[in-house]
Amino acid sequence: MDRRITLQRATLSANPYGERAETWGTLATVWAQVQYRVGGGESLQSDQVFSEQRINFIVRYSSDVSSVKPSDRISYNSDIYEIERVQEIGRNEGFRIITTLRGE
Repeated sequence: MDRRITLQRATLSANPYGERAETWGTLATVWAQVQYRVGGGESLQSDQVFSEQRINFIVRYSSDVSSVKPSDRISYNSDIYEIERVQEIGRNEGFRIITTLRGE
């Protein structure tokens, strides 16, 4: 576990115009192991081609990490990874966070 990642959670707040806006805050910054998964590819949405890179992040158990859910995201190497699912490893040992990086 030699990579530093930031787990982020969205909150709703009012912008200067009084409109509700989604902002991302830091849930936890932790050490992780990065596993690049075979697969990925491209998809077509609204006449634009998007590439996908699938990555698993393995993190140790902590009270901060135990609340991670698919609506959260991970920031790593200046990229944002969407969480697909979270799998527990052992009993309070760690988590495998399955993510996808989508880009144009």
